[in-house]
Amino acid sequence: MPENWVDFVIGPASGLFIALSILIGLYRLAAKYLPKVVEKHIANLDAQMETQRALGESMQQLRSDITQEHAVQTEAFRKSLAGVHQRFNPVCDDLRDIRLKLNLPENPNHPPPIAPEA
Repeated sequence: MPENWVDFVIGPASGLFIALSILIGLYRLAAKYLPKVVEKHIANLDAQMETQRALGESMQQLRSDITQEHAVQTEAFRKSLAGVHQRFNPVCDDLRDIRLKLNLPENPNHPPPIAPEA
């Protein structure tokens, strides 16, 4: 009798039954837990997409702020440069008059004075 029982447990039909039992158990386990895992994963992906969208919007806002600040700084630089030209153009004229009075040659590398912007 024990030999028949051992043959039944380790025989080909029992191997097929054991394999089918394991597959059915794995299917039930996957059917129970896999939807929860997939739902959690999709929720994480949605959260990451929302974070990326918010990051993109903040980058666009930062870009526009930097552009505005650059325009303000450029205008301030132009105004200060115009002030420098207004102060130095009379000095250039005085130097030219001094050179003419002393009969000194004009400096060929020296550019003519620049008219200030209005």
